[in-house]
Amino acid sequence: MDGFGNGFSSFVEAFGFMRRHRMTWMFVVPLLLWAALTFGLFALLQGPVEDLSAWLSAQLGLQVDLAHDTGWWAALKRVFNATREALTWLALKLLVLYLLLSLNKYLVLILLSPLLAWASERTEEILTGTVHPFSLARVLRDAVRGAAIALRNGVLELAIGLAIGLLSLVMPLFVPLATLALFIVGAYFYGFSAVDYILERRRLRLADSVRTVNAHLGLVLGNGTAFSLLMKVPLLGTTFAPLLAAVGAVLAFHHAGRLGPNDRR
Repeated sequence: MDGFGNGFSSFVEAFGFMRRHRMTWMFVVPLLLWAALTFGLFALLQGPVEDLSAWLSAQLGLQVDLAHDTGWWAALKRVFNATREALTWLALKLLVLYLLLSLNKYLVLILLSPLLAWASERTEEILTGTVHPFSLARVLRDAVRGAAIALRNGVLELAIGLAIGLLSLVMPLFVPLATLALFIVGAYFYGFSAVDYILERRRLRLADSVRTVNAHLGLVLGNGTAFSLLMKVPLLGTTFAPLLAAVGAVLAFHHAGRLGPNDRR
């Protein structure tokens, strides 16, 4: 656990590093991704919400026949309909926001895998001077592995979270520790995802990566803790946290003297 401070401070240091080395343009990508996901979910849910709105209007008898309905009652129904439509649209926005906040952690890590792999590699090149010739096949392979690791970690975190939840039901005295336990589990897997981009460049198998991550548990938890805290800030977390984690992991390994080209520790 000695590396916790290194992992956390390197995450914080990552923004200044990216600014100095003209890498801040990368933050535009997750911002655009957030906008695309929001627009996509709105478009996907627009039809069902309109159908639900029309059904509610029919059930409540608020439909207006413009050809025959006149007077104050028709006007009142129009006001009700306008209010209902506004509230339905607000509910849609809240639903989309909830879905994004619930799913964006690993969804963003999966979709941003190519960018995160490249950011990690670029950071290592700047620190060590070791240039990795561009290879589309290698970039795609690293991105696929990063996405697979993020998916694996998401499933494991969900399974462990359910286990902790069930344990809390069986042992009520465990409840005060459950939130802390869930936070630590999430921090571990987020840090794991960030560090694995380094290990992939050393062609470590998954089992070897797990051993290496566990050997640097403090560093991984420090990185993941900073990631988790920033991800709790809507939009800003999605925009900054994934890239800062990927770059911060490389900085932390560099500070720990573990960034040699053949270092598998």
